[in-house]
Amino acid sequence: MGEMKNSSYIQTDVGRIKAINRFCIITSLMASLYVVLLFSLGFWVHAFVMMVTAATFYSCTLLNKYHHYALSRIAIITSTNFAIFYFSVLLGFKSGVHLYLYISPLIAYLLYDYEQRKKIFLVFSVYLVTFLIIFYVHKYNLLGHLYLTEDTVTLFYILNFAFSLILCFTLIFYFAFNSTAYNKKLLGSNQQLEEQQVQLQHEIHDRTKAQEELLRTLREKEILLKEIHHRVKNNLAVISGLVELQNFYIKDEKAAAILKESRNRIKSIAVLHEKFYENKSLERIEIRSYVDELIYFIKLSFSNHNQEISIHTQIDHIELSLTEALPFSLLLNEMITNSYKHAFKDLETGNIYLSLAKKDKDVIFHFKDDGCGFDYACFSKDTTLGMNLIEAFSRQLKGKMSYNSEKGKGVDFKLYFTLS
Repeated sequence: MGEMKNSSYIQTDVGRIKAINRFCIITSLMASLYVVLLFSLGFWVHAFVMMVTAATFYSCTLLNKYHHYALSRIAIITSTNFAIFYFSVLLGFKSGVHLYLYISPLIAYLLYDYEQRKKIFLVFSVYLVTFLIIFYVHKYNLLGHLYLTEDTVTLFYILNFAFSLILCFTLIFYFAFNSTAYNKKLLGSNQQLEEQQVQLQHEIHDRTKAQEELLRTLREKEILLKEIHHRVKNNLAVISGLVELQNFYIKDEKAAAILKESRNRIKSIAVLHEKFYENKSLERIEIRSYVDELIYFIKLSFSNHNQEISIHTQIDHIELSLTEALPFSLLLNEMITNSYKHAFKDLETGNIYLSLAKKDKDVIFHFKDDGCGFDYACFSKDTTLGMNLIEAFSRQLKGKMSYNSEKGKGVDFKLYFTLS
């Protein structure tokens, strides 16, 4: 896994590959000068070994060309260690071949990134072992070396010292140049990031202002809608009061009953607007509290009757929009009022059962009483406003209703509709 990460890194670092190739070419050129010198001194075998070493360094550039980066690094490390060891033992310690080992840290950093500490440490260890072996062989004279004149040894030392310095300064220049280029890129990136940050701050400021403006506009609209609901509720209350006042001057009982029903319908709408005004959200209201208040108001309007009518409710947590709540409130008002007027007309006690259940987006409204009932199939739409209104409000809710009623068995009404 680590090798794959290394390979990926080297493949993407084009500058490092170019630097490795230049190092290999310079080293192969230096090795070629040694080949000429060794040939001139008559050391044919050693000249051939140096020629193979020069060819190895040059072949590393070909390996890099074909993306064999790991193999190229291994070849560079192996060939440098072998050449230094071989010619140090051959020419002697005073020839200065071991001086090339002092640039081994730079070679390691050239081949591997500083984050690859384990591999850099391994390369250091290999070069250190090579140096220790050379020193041990020289100290105890384990192998004889070529007989060279003092001038020849001096020449080799000068060449090795000069070439090691050239390689050292070349690698230092590469790292210095690479560091400068990297710093320039960092400065450029930092400047670009600062510019982007300033631009982002401006955008954030503009968006914050726009958001504040939107929130202010939204609050104004909410206040306006609340005011509208409040004024509608007040206006309906005035109309309801006028109708009630008018009712005092009417002697005809049927006309008075009609005005009372109209006042109840107006009141059901007024209560609805009041609920929207009091609600935090102006889009929907929770219908349970509205139903409880509407039932309380209808009970008060029929309180002069000597009847004991109990209304039993079972309502889930359901929220309705204004377009749904308005026809439902009028529908519920008609259902309860009809039961009071007709179902328990000649009865002293009675029960009304109403439930509102939610299943996914579907709502099931179930209304039932134990009153006298009537023959639903025989009623006339032309003479029964209440039933016409119930059907009209059901259609407004886009619901599917079922109505079952028989004489002496009460009324059973169901309505299925879908929330928007």
